[in-house]
This record gives sequence, C-alpha cells and structure tokens, in this order.
Amino acid sequence: MLNFKLRFNLSRFSRMLAPVTLVFILPLTFAQQPPPPPGAYDAAPYLGQVRNTYVYGDIWERPNLTKRDRSMITVAVNQALYATNELRLHMGRALDNGITQTELSEIIAHVLWYSGFPTGVNAARVAAEVFAARGLPAIPSAASPRQPPEEPELEFPDAYPQTPYLRDLLNQVLYAETWKRGELSPRDRSMITVAVGTALYASSEVRYHVGRALDNGVTQDEISEIITHVTFYSGFPTGVNASRVAAEVFEGRGLPIPAGRFPGAPYLEDLIDGLVYGETWTRDQLSIRDRSLATIAVTLAGYQSDQLRVHLQRGLDNGVTVQEISELIAHITLYSGFPTGVNASRMFAEILRERGIPLPD
Repeated sequence: MLNFKLRFNLSRFSRMLAPVTLVFILPLTFAQQPPPPPGAYDAAPYLGQVRNTYVYGDIWERPNLTKRDRSMITVAVNQALYATNELRLHMGRALDNGITQTELSEIIAHVLWYSGFPTGVNAARVAAEVFAARGLPAIPSAASPRQPPEEPELEFPDAYPQTPYLRDLLNQVLYAETWKRGELSPRDRSMITVAVGTALYASSEVRYHVGRALDNGVTQDEISEIITHVTFYSGFPTGVNASRVAAEVFEGRGLPIPAGRFPGAPYLEDLIDGLVYGETWTRDQLSIRDRSLATIAVTLAGYQSDQLRVHLQRGLDNGVTVQEISELIAHITLYSGFPTGVNASRMFAEILRERGIPLPD
C-alpha cells in the first residue's frame, strides 16, 4: 500500500510539474509558432494561452510525428469539420512544412469520401485562395487526371447489397481508384483517414482504418500520436473514443498495450488530468455546475454517447438537477437535431433508473 501511495503521489507530482517544466521550454518553441490570426483570441484570452502552451508549445513539438505529418492530418481534420478559417491557416502552414501543392489538392479529394462532398467543395475554394495568395498555379502541375480502372479488384465485393451503387462507389472508385493514386502514399492516406475518423467520432471507420494503417506502415506510436494531435482540433471526447477503439485493435493484433486509462493514446491521460480537469475545470470564471451544463450540451449535440454518459453522471454529482438536465436536453435538441436529443433522453433515463431517481414529470 505504501508503494502504491508513493507511486501515485510521484505520478501526481510529475503531472503538477509538467506545466512548470513547460514554462522553461516554451521560449525554445515559441519562435517556431505561427502568429495567431489578428483578433482571434481577443474575446477568449485563455484559449490563446492554451493554443500557445499546449497546441504549439507541446503537441506540435512532440517527436512522434513529423511537422509534415501533423500538417497533413490537421488540414484533413479541418476540412472534415468545415472549419474554414483554421483550414486556411493550416493549408499555408502545410505548404511551409513540406506538403506540395499537388499533395494538398489530393488530400482534399481523399477526405471528401469520408466527410462528404460539401467539405471538399469548401476546401477546394479555400485552397484556391491560398494558392493565389502565394502566386501558385490554380491547377497543381503534377496532379494526374482521373484514371478509372478497367477491371478493378473488388476489396469489399459483398458490401451494401441493399445499395448496389454505394457498393460500386466503394469498390470501383474509392479503393480501386482514389486509394491507388500516386499523389499520396498508402501510409499518408491511412494517417489522413484515421485522423478524420477520429474527428468525426466514427468508431467503425477508426476501427477498420487503424488496422489498415498498421498494414500500410504506420506504427502503433504514430497512430497514438495522430489521435492525440487530432484531439485538439475536434475535442477530447473524439480522442477518448478513438483511443478506446485503437486499443481494441492493438490488443487484437497482439501489440503491447500501455497501462493507463487511455492505452490507445497514453498521452491523453496527462492532458486530461492536467489541462482538462487539473486546470480548466478548476478555473473560477465558471462554476463546476456551469461547466457540467456546458459539457453535457456539447457532448449531447455531438452524439458522443460515451462522454455524454460520463457527464450526465458528473452533472448530477455537481448539483445540476434532474429537471435542469431534462430541460437542457430539450433545448439543445432544437439546435442539434432530434436524433441527438432522443439519444440523450434515453441515456439519461437509464442513469436515473440506475441511481433510483424518479424520472422527471
């Protein structure tokens, strides 16, 4: 018991020291940070501090992925999330970090298969602006024309029998054509797809593409780092979900599983214990109760069921009443859609029954 307490206290002490240590290394990394867009953090200065300290002072400097890899997955995720301003910033940064104009164009074409055609149209428009601002040709010179395979090998011949056209698109265009194009390597495409699946909370896609990424030469450590990196662009619930799914894939392949709560992306534990709960949740600008309300609202709207369950429980523990949560579910549903509200209502009813609390009137 004494050894356990000592290990726990040393671990806790190390996490407490992490921000202090970071202060001493930040001067070395700040010079490499891109300046924030003018006025971007005027209304939320703490957000600017998180950006400088954690995103660029820590995550972007970690050695597990190259700057090129990080730019590649950041562009992909911001396209998938329709985050136009961030996408513009990171397209420019990607060119600075060694991604070619042709590769950037191909990232857009690849990602739209996983996030939808509108995200590709938006990203193409942003890319045109970035290319023009840098004096680059509107059409990348090395981009190849479409070359449909004549007799493609079908990767999933039995997929979607109820929707044959979807099966044909999957087999004959996505895998037989897009994944075979030489503008990006299979490794690049796997990294992009794992990143986008993480950002979209697409558990089934993450599960399949983590395995495919391992087959395409992406290492276990690199996959863990992709999940950690993407977390700062799509939110911690998406990283927690992807970490759980990745850990299942790693275990299924007989790979070593690190100890801790998030074995698919171990560094998330330090970030959640330190930045999320140790720092942000303890700031006195909002009460714990208000933070629970905000977190329930966001996880409800994102259909992030695992995290929603955690924060419904946490909300009750933090003094949010049953009637308030019930009303919050109805309110947020009008902004995020009835499927999210029905999911939250069903889940909240389960929690109340488990706790022996009467359902709201």
